[in-house]
Amino acid sequence: MGGEYKIRIKSYIIIYHLSQQELEKSLRDNGIDNFIVLNRQSAVIYLPENYDTEKLKNIDVIDWLEESVPMSSLINITNNLNDGINVVTASGIGTFNNPYVKVSGEGILVAIIDSGIDYLNEDFINEDGTSKIVSMWNQDCNISEPPEGFIFGSEISRDEINDAIKDNNKDLCVDELGTGTIAAGIICSGGRVNNNYRGIAPNVELVVVKLRQYEDTYTKGKINYESTDFFAAIAYVISVSKELNMPLIINLSVGATSTSFYNISIINTFTELYQSGIVIVSGAGNEGNTDIHFSGQINKGITFDKGDYQDIVLQEGDDTNLDITINFLGADKVRVAVISPSGEISKIGEYSPENIVVNGSFNLENTGYTIEYTLPWLFSGTTVINIKLRDIKPGIWTIRIIPEYIINGNYSLYIPNRNIISPTTRFLDADSSFTITRFGLVREVITIGTYNEKTNSMWLGSSKGPHGENEIKPDIVAPGVDIISTFLNNTYNTGTGSGVSSSIVCGILALIMEYILNQTDLPRYSLYNEPLKTYLMIGTTQNSLYSYPNISQGFGLLNYQNTIIKVAKNIN
Repeated sequence: MGGEYKIRIKSYIIIYHLSQQELEKSLRDNGIDNFIVLNRQSAVIYLPENYDTEKLKNIDVIDWLEESVPMSSLINITNNLNDGINVVTASGIGTFNNPYVKVSGEGILVAIIDSGIDYLNEDFINEDGTSKIVSMWNQDCNISEPPEGFIFGSEISRDEINDAIKDNNKDLCVDELGTGTIAAGIICSGGRVNNNYRGIAPNVELVVVKLRQYEDTYTKGKINYESTDFFAAIAYVISVSKELNMPLIINLSVGATSTSFYNISIINTFTELYQSGIVIVSGAGNEGNTDIHFSGQINKGITFDKGDYQDIVLQEGDDTNLDITINFLGADKVRVAVISPSGEISKIGEYSPENIVVNGSFNLENTGYTIEYTLPWLFSGTTVINIKLRDIKPGIWTIRIIPEYIINGNYSLYIPNRNIISPTTRFLDADSSFTITRFGLVREVITIGTYNEKTNSMWLGSSKGPHGENEIKPDIVAPGVDIISTFLNNTYNTGTGSGVSSSIVCGILALIMEYILNQTDLPRYSLYNEPLKTYLMIGTTQNSLYSYPNISQGFGLLNYQNTIIKVAKNIN
């Protein structure tokens, strides 16, 4: 069943100490009844509309909090079947014909966290009429109870899906956008509608989360997801894999705003990711040519003249709201102001130990603003400044950075992902580097850029690294332009983007993980994230024209045959 699009609500990710019981009591004592405990360190909270968020800073059990971040799909539906490439060709599995390697993803669970899935599509139905889906959490409807420990949506069992298949009942989950269905089809389509378009690992089983969808966050008619719901989805799919005792691959085909430095994340609070059998694969992002990033440098120093400021120019199209994030690669101290199209200047945002938020309004534009200065930011240890503009008006806006104490000097400015803001909102002097989606920067995540097999070159939209000053992301690249996959109502369509590339790698990893499980005496000790990532890296194809690793291609282009050979040699 499909839900109506929602207006964004106030929600936060928190890190807490003490016990879960003490956390729950403390939250309720402070008027917060809607929350989900993710694990022993983190939780997400959903606040009443009139809740004073300043109260959160006085709740002792909360060590740290961050407002939810809008996320968007990393898959673009391209409607280009005539020029599309089928999954078997794109993934390279069609060219590997070894009679002794018979793998199909058997025994591997893959998580689809996206727009839902067309579960009635025959490509997701086994020969015996049962579903490939072991469990589904539709966050966007209330036809049954939510999963245990969660507070919204409906959990749908495999038996209920099987009954719906028999009755041709479409009401359990409607994928209005189709991106979740495309991701799932790439990984495990059975090709029952058209065998030419079967997936990489047809015997994989799925756990599916349809994320809640929000509309008009930045631009009228644009749909986004929220990181609070996304992390709840991660907690859910991990719980399902533990209950079934199955290895799990989590496909991140949605992504948050790009960033330059992200040492750790809420993802790191899920201790299961450090154990054998759970792997996260993320698209690098689709912001390589979208002008959402500006990079600059200030000379190091502790004394500056009055005119030693830098102005960054932003063209605003027709958004209603806009968020701007400034990331420094060091613990630099600056002062920040915003200048409106009419020349009005905001109050100054600057460092204070109390992290005071500056609020104000541009009178001529009637645009409200907040400037929040954080030093150090928990996930990087560096300076992060968040600027929120509400009821923003079109025109040229300027961000002024005034140095005070500079020990590094490199900085980046970001606006949200292109597909959830106005097409004409952009930095006038943009930079395509440092555009990896924030969760793709986490070390424990295998991050995939997008290669265009049609032109035998990188796709221009593929986000680029590096991470921080020297670390390489993405890890590898994979095909992801006009890939044909399962779509809505027993049809096929094409998708482009790093969410397509991550889905291809998830399918390949399912084959590799099944192979390892079948070949080794200690299978559950062989599926750690780092070795699997290393296999993918050393198995890549590298172009002799380039040096590797690099910020566009990482360690090179996915090569299934080379990778499985490397795995086999290592096991032997």
